[in-house]
Amino acid sequence: MKLNIKTLIIAGVVVIAMTLEAAIIFMMMPPKAAVVDAGEQSKSGQESGDLEMAEEPAVSDDFAEVLVDSFNCTNNRVAPGSVIHLSFKVIGIVQAKQKLSFEEAANHTHKTRVRQSIERIARSSSLEDLNDPNLSTLKRMIREETNKILGKSFVTEIVVNDFRMLEQ
Repeated sequence: MKLNIKTLIIAGVVVIAMTLEAAIIFMMMPPKAAVVDAGEQSKSGQESGDLEMAEEPAVSDDFAEVLVDSFNCTNNRVAPGSVIHLSFKVIGIVQAKQKLSFEEAANHTHKTRVRQSIERIARSSSLEDLNDPNLSTLKRMIREETNKILGKSFVTEIVVNDFRMLEQ
């Protein structure tokens, strides 16, 4: 079998295109450490059963978790004619140096107003917000409202744990 010039040129162009494509993909891939960290975080999230495993960044020693409170409330807005019972815990991620002052402000000084705002947010949430596997909108609204009530940006992130939704 004799190869002609056209066949060699086409083969050469295909090899060059494939090499360039591989180089571009290699440059755009994240570093190996980031892939390993994401895999470990995903495994730990699956083992603990947390709903927000994909969104949570790695928390360093500079931050602390503070339990705001556990909540049980109803939402009549989601499905007219039925009642949705919501049960969840809210944990605030704050800077480690602000842990004690946040705990005092959220759990003692302004406890009732913080609880009221979180329950109001849960009761007025839409079905899309409650069915979001990461609860992104709910967490963002809780963070913003809590910081607004406390008058200082203590909370950098909200973790919603043990989230249960039951329709009656």
